[in-house]
Amino acid sequence: MAVDGLNVVGTPTEPAWYSLGGVRYQMPARGAVLPYVFGGVGFARLTPTAQFTYSNGTGVLAITPTEGQDVTTGIVSSGFFTQPAPENALMFAIGGGLAIPVAPHLAVETDYRFSRIDSTSPIVVQSLTFGLGYRF
Repeated sequence: MAVDGLNVVGTPTEPAWYSLGGVRYQMPARGAVLPYVFGGVGFARLTPTAQFTYSNGTGVLAITPTEGQDVTTGIVSSGFFTQPAPENALMFAIGGGLAIPVAPHLAVETDYRFSRIDSTSPIVVQSLTFGLGYRF
């Protein structure tokens, strides 16, 4: 990003806290593999931020920073950038997987999940997980 002769490098982050409730349906067993599907709906709290580090040049800052120095405060106070506001957004997830019993009450599981957060800039995440499940 260049602002009036000042070159900076911007690094955006968007941490999210979310809560999701849903249902998992395990299909009737046909052999040793137990397939299941799941879906859920919830909310996510997004807190986007951006950090700017000095690269070179002069311009809008009251000081002359060293290369790599954080100049976010100066860029924001000069009015060239406004940090995005936190937001709450609807979230949903769907997916499915397999459970393979390996001992009484114990199963190896793998599943695929598709999640979407419907924010100003929608976020889509896909994941593949492997784990060990214990059944009471």
